[in-house]
Amino acid sequence: MADVKILVVDDEENMLSMLKTFFTEKGFDCYTATNGVEALKVLDDTGINIVITDMKMPEMDGLELLSIIKEKYENISAVIMTGFSEEYTTTEALNMGADGYITKPFRNRELLLILKRIQQINQYE
Repeated sequence: MADVKILVVDDEENMLSMLKTFFTEKGFDCYTATNGVEALKVLDDTGINIVITDMKMPEMDGLELLSIIKEKYENISAVIMTGFSEEYTTTEALNMGADGYITKPFRNRELLLILKRIQQINQYE
């Protein structure tokens, strides 16, 4: 998945650091943002292909960010991650256009499989 640019959005610094390190080691260009507002600034300045966003964040939650991404950046894939699966359903996120959904805690390889699936689908569109 060469030349794939990923933006990870989460208000937990540890999660951002861990995922940035993981994706960088796997050969991705990885950017981070601590909330949806910051994420939109990154999206305006870079050629991001995939956004991985937490659901519950200050200023703008993941579903709100997802809605803006799907409206304004139609070629960007989005994966929702959350530790609050009882509050937000997979169906809700997918109905809003999410390309994937993962519940915390997760293994990095699970997230990598979601990204590989998204890239395979995008090749045939």
